[in-house]
Amino acid sequence: MIRAYIMITVDLKKISAILKQLRKIKEISKIFVTAGEYDLIARVEVNTLEELYEVTEKIHKISGILKTITHVVEKEIRKRG
Repeated sequence: MIRAYIMITVDLKKISAILKQLRKIKEISKIFVTAGEYDLIARVEVNTLEELYEVTEKIHKISGILKTITHVVEKEIRKRG
């Protein structure tokens, strides 16, 4: 399983429509609305890098998406208890 976080900058006037479209992408497991440099962060879970590429292509086609930056998770460390 490949996990990635995609940082997304959007046209804030279109954020509701953008969120509606992002929810339709099955590989996105969570969407975070954030304050700061990025407006949204999408957590993506795929099996291959090719699938990750396809997800980013879907995201780029959404009207109002201005910029994305993808960070692939190399290792996930969970805190105990």
